[in-house]
Amino acid sequence: MVDEHGRPPGVPSRTGTGAGAAADPARVDAARLPEGPMAEAESEAEVNVLVSHCDREGAEAVLGVLAEAFPDMTPPVTAKPPAGAATGTASAAPSIWAVTVDARRRAPGAVLRRARPASPVTAELDGAAEPVRRVRDVLEHAFAGEHLGTVSGEHELQVALRLTARDDA
Repeated sequence: MVDEHGRPPGVPSRTGTGAGAAADPARVDAARLPEGPMAEAESEAEVNVLVSHCDREGAEAVLGVLAEAFPDMTPPVTAKPPAGAATGTASAAPSIWAVTVDARRRAPGAVLRRARPASPVTAELDGAAEPVRRVRDVLEHAFAGEHLGTVSGEHELQVALRLTARDDA
């Protein structure tokens, strides 16, 4: 006779049933430490950033601040809606710049410049809650940020911001 996992009666599972040998305390403690072997995975620290509703100079201001703060940021990808989309001609369609930021690797001691885009820039951040907050803090330090909305998921957070030049820059 075996259980649903093919184990004979009395054989403990990997997590233990309490009837078998106790779990290895060193492994349990290591799993609980944020800097331990099971630290925040790279994909969990990545924040997808979409920059839109702006001209090239505005997008470059935002992307420049992110690149300064997070040097391991992916190069920007620019996308335009397909020709004939609801916005009219493709040349008049707005561009969207997309980057992925590894929020674990912030440049040590980076003094972020105060960027001055000529017009408002929309930035949408998507990822795990804490990395999104790190990226948002950087953007709100460099720009005046207006919060447009937040969507919380089970493991992710989406935040939309309108970024403009700070008056004190």
